Amino acid sequence: MKEFDLIKIVERLFGNEDVITPAGKHDAAYVKIGNRLVVLTCDTVNEISDFPPYMLPEEKGWMAIAVTLSDVAACGAKPLYFLSSISLKSTEHFEEMLKGMKKVADRYGVKIVGGDIDFGEVTTIAGFAVGEARRHITRRGARVGESVYITDLPGKAQLCLEMLERGAKREELPYAEKLYTPVPRIEEGMKIAGYASAMTDVSDSLAVSLHQISQSSKVRIVIDNIDLSHLSGARNPLELFLYGGGDFELVYTAKSSEDGIRIGRVEKGRGVFAEFEGKTFEVEFRGYSHF
Repeated sequence: MKEFDLIKIVERLFGNEDVITPAGKHDAAYVKIGNRLVVLTCDTVNEISDFPPYMLPEEKGWMAIAVTLSDVAACGAKPLYFLSSISLKSTEHFEEMLKGMKKVADRYGVKIVGGDIDFGEVTTIAGFAVGEARRHITRRGARVGESVYITDLPGKAQLCLEMLERGAKREELPYAEKLYTPVPRIEEGMKIAGYASAMTDVSDSLAVSLHQISQSSKVRIVIDNIDLSHLSGARNPLELFLYGGGDFELVYTAKSSEDGIRIGRVEKGRGVFAEFEGKTFEVEFRGYSHF
């Protein structure tokens, strides 16, 4: 996954900045401003790699802010402000995109305070969010003996994409909202951050997110509870469960939890493994990649 090779370059150049959590270490950066623990993050979506067929202009704006706020949720933080840089190939649906942003912002009490507008051959929205956290939680901190939880079973967004590729219409998709209007787990993240040891969001795949926790925490993670009943229409349900992207759920480790679905355990060692149908196998580091 070339994207993560690029992130390693970013981390090598900027990963030692004198802040609480610098670039490359987590879904967002943590900095201290006065006595406040501030979270900073940005994300980019565009019509080539992020906007699926049948997506409405308003939903493009929704997605732009939702995926950015998902990184805030992974810090258990409250989102406060949002800015966006928008490159348009046409101004025709500009207002509708902004209305989509406003719906998400209003839902979470976020103030949209500005940004930039430019021309581009590909419609692109780059979002930047500011939040405030009560506690410093990252992908580092998982401990042996804990369990692994997720806020909802993965693979639903990827299933919908797979169905579209096979010729399905939007109204035939079982989880269309997962694909077109993903919901950042803000409330859940704020609650989970009070007791979880490590947390990250699931955007590229469950496999990628668990590998990031494993590497950062220096532990072995075993997925021992794989439920594929929600992916019955998939060509390869297990593939979507492990490697499908675009879910924007939270995966975390804790001694116990009533806020998510238990999917695995933390052990001594390294790597990510799965137990399924009487077999144990190593889970690859792969998922959705931009390159």
